[in-house]
Amino acid sequence: MRIAFFAPHKHIDHPLPSGDLIIGRTLHDFLQAQGHELLIASRARLRHITGKPLEWPGLFLELQRTLKRVRDFNPDIWLTYHSYYKSPDLLGPYISAKLGIPYAIYQGVFATKYRRNLRTWPGYMINKHALLHADHVFANKKLDFENLSRIILPQKLTRTHVGIKTEQFSYNSDGEAEIRRKHSLDGKQVILSAAMLREDVKAESITDLINAFAPLSKKYPQVVLLIAGDGEARSRLQDFAAQKAGNRIHFLGRIKREELHKYYSAADLFAYPGINEALGMVYLEAQCCGLPVVAYSTSGPEEAVAHGQTGLLSPEKNLPSLTANLEKLLIDSDLRAAMSKAAPVRIKKHFDLSDNLLKVECKLNEISHWRY
Repeated sequence: MRIAFFAPHKHIDHPLPSGDLIIGRTLHDFLQAQGHELLIASRARLRHITGKPLEWPGLFLELQRTLKRVRDFNPDIWLTYHSYYKSPDLLGPYISAKLGIPYAIYQGVFATKYRRNLRTWPGYMINKHALLHADHVFANKKLDFENLSRIILPQKLTRTHVGIKTEQFSYNSDGEAEIRRKHSLDGKQVILSAAMLREDVKAESITDLINAFAPLSKKYPQVVLLIAGDGEARSRLQDFAAQKAGNRIHFLGRIKREELHKYYSAADLFAYPGINEALGMVYLEAQCCGLPVVAYSTSGPEEAVAHGQTGLLSPEKNLPSLTANLEKLLIDSDLRAAMSKAAPVRIKKHFDLSDNLLKVECKLNEISHWRY
């Protein structure tokens, strides 16, 4: 199968890491490893493109270049990764129709609330147009599937799940010893968090975690909070953490993804509130390594974590509840052990990357034979 691949939100070799980038890159690499030939149709980034009129002439030129590039490649199908109102796919519907090839969207997102705002309405309409013209749409989340079901015929919509390479995220005793020795963690209980430290909901989530941890830092002198990740908010958050909890919160900076399993292995639990979190690959990775999770019961964490079985979720912005859940897992070793045992089993059952993407590949193979 020859696939023209496009990621309008962020091209898959973008240097700035994120969960979305990991999912898109993983999808691309999986299909390539299965023997399919993929072309990056365009590296145009369409994030907030409807509000950037100065970029529209350049986008028109990119459309013409992409059409030629894809026509020369002669694909069997066009596959767009992640189209939604902020980054609607402006290229795929036009080019696939022009070339008479099937058009598919992986991780389609649709929400009618964005039609009510003049600022978001253009992106909403362009994204809706792309979804309606797709031959097939894959929805990675329960909420997205329910919303898409309102405008997409059942035979054109597949509920799938994102996933991780579970073999890369398992408890590692040597890694635990290495990280505990490196950061002088012997005799400590460790809460680990990981996020991009951007000045948005990411920083807001870390701020809530710091506030929730602060009273525990005074009550339990053996407990520390480690925060992995980097970004423009890091310096401000470090100052705030020092004010709230002294030297009990340590910022690790950016950790290579292939090293993360060592940090998960060295921790006792994972905590990241997840305000407005789409899903959060870190929740899957942490659980696969045997860590119970503490988060808010927003749509992303709620899908990734089984409340009461593999972690504890609390209402969004309810800091006392967030603190109580952290404390419960810190002091209840039996509950922690039970969740540590259940978490990897659930992740391997529902979020194994190879299993989930094989189903996507099968559907793409089916529709790639359609021609117009």
